[in-house]
Amino acid sequence: MLIRTVFRTFEKNSNDMKRAAVLAILLFECFLQTRAQTQEAKIVNIRTEMTERALVVRYDLLSPDLQSLHEVYLAVVDNRGDAVRPDSVYGDLGTSVTAGPDKTITWEIYKEYDVVYGNFTPVLTLDPASGRKHAGGPEYAALSLLVPGLGDYFVADPKNMVIKPWQKTAFTAGVLGLSWLALNKRVEIPAVVMPPGWYYVFPSPYADAELTYIDHEWVKNAARTEYWLFNHDAEILFGIGLASWLFDAIWVTRKGVVNNRVRRSVLHHTSFVPARGGFYLSYTMTF
Repeated sequence: MLIRTVFRTFEKNSNDMKRAAVLAILLFECFLQTRAQTQEAKIVNIRTEMTERALVVRYDLLSPDLQSLHEVYLAVVDNRGDAVRPDSVYGDLGTSVTAGPDKTITWEIYKEYDVVYGNFTPVLTLDPASGRKHAGGPEYAALSLLVPGLGDYFVADPKNMVIKPWQKTAFTAGVLGLSWLALNKRVEIPAVVMPPGWYYVFPSPYADAELTYIDHEWVKNAARTEYWLFNHDAEILFGIGLASWLFDAIWVTRKGVVNNRVRRSVLHHTSFVPARGGFYLSYTMTF
């Protein structure tokens, strides 16, 4: 239908602007199709619910191919920061999970723990062989020390990040740039010092000026600093930029540590897992 419309447009009117508009529409449609084809599957909208017997994890699995099968593995990070691989789990996990909304994983937590306290944070791993590039360790913090935001690409998937790595780079560079500009815009005005001599002075606010001899140097106007934006603007902006830079490196380090724990607990793991209708032996390993 779109091709017919294009030919009819060319037949009815050969105006250059219309040709350009039709060409732009075609290019835009090709762009959308290419983007849809290259879009990777991802897990979004993870939420948890604690019931009397189990911890229920719900998530949405988005994929351009609704018929494709994906690998989904669950790890849980406890309140001490340790990664745990649950064994008493069933639901939408394993090697044959299809895309769709409201996927459910049920962990019968009380089969493994007598007492449950603190918070448990679920970590879902999708297609570990293909997603390995986003599961780097804390060593990638060195990249963030070189360029803020650079290490983020290796420890997390930018598509799932609220604050994108390039936004961290732009913010830090922008604030440090403003700090440098504020320092160069700053004007230091020296004090005005008057030599000894005869001067008119006011003995009191309501008295007339009197000619008086002052036998020493005296300061007429004290030295001052004219700031570009606000008082101590360069120092404050530099501190914000430096804090943003260091915070990103710390975040990459902590995320890398969690990735290593999850990799050891989830991607290299053998377990006897209860499932609907029986049990199955699960072993996963990433090279």
